[in-house]
Formats: sequence, C-alpha cells, structure tokens
Amino acid sequence: MDENYDKAISDMYLAAALISYGAKLVKVDRKDRKRQKFCFKNSIEKIYLIQGGQLVTIPDPSLDTIETEFIAKTLMLLPNYPDAIRSIKSSIHIGE
Repeated sequence: MDENYDKAISDMYLAAALISYGAKLVKVDRKDRKRQKFCFKNSIEKIYLIQGGQLVTIPDPSLDTIETEFIAKTLMLLPNYPDAIRSIKSSIHIGE
C-alpha cells in the first residue's frame, strides 16, 4: 500500500460518501482512463448507520467498514453528499 493514502476505490458514489464524512481525497489515479481510482487518507471521526430503524454512531471507523456499510445500504448519507458527488465529478473531469 502506498504510504500516502489508506485506500483506493473506483466507485465515485462511495468516494462521495467518504468525502461527505471528511475523508481526505489525496489523489485521483488516472493510469486506467476507464477506471479511475480515488485515493483516500482516513480522517473520519465517526459515521452514522441506520440499523433496524435506529440511528447508530460508529466512532473511528476504518475505510473498509465504511465501504461495507455503504454497500449494505446502512450508511446514512449526510446532507452534504450531493455536493461531494459534484466534487468527485469535478475531480474526474479536471484530468481530461
């Protein structure tokens, strides 16, 4: 693993969720033009999940935990999520 980032992902919607929670986008790896990777450093203090109709707080989550909860559709998307999607799309188009 590159020492400058903790996780690289290619799903822009997961990337937007990470940004909305405060993860730092370190770089966009454009080696494969059809499958760009977003490289993140974890700086997330807590996430919110909806489990069984209850709001649950998870302190100091790993990026893998956040990915798992995002895929399971239990990760609560924050109000700034649409802005984070725009930010990710912008970072894709900057390199073109």
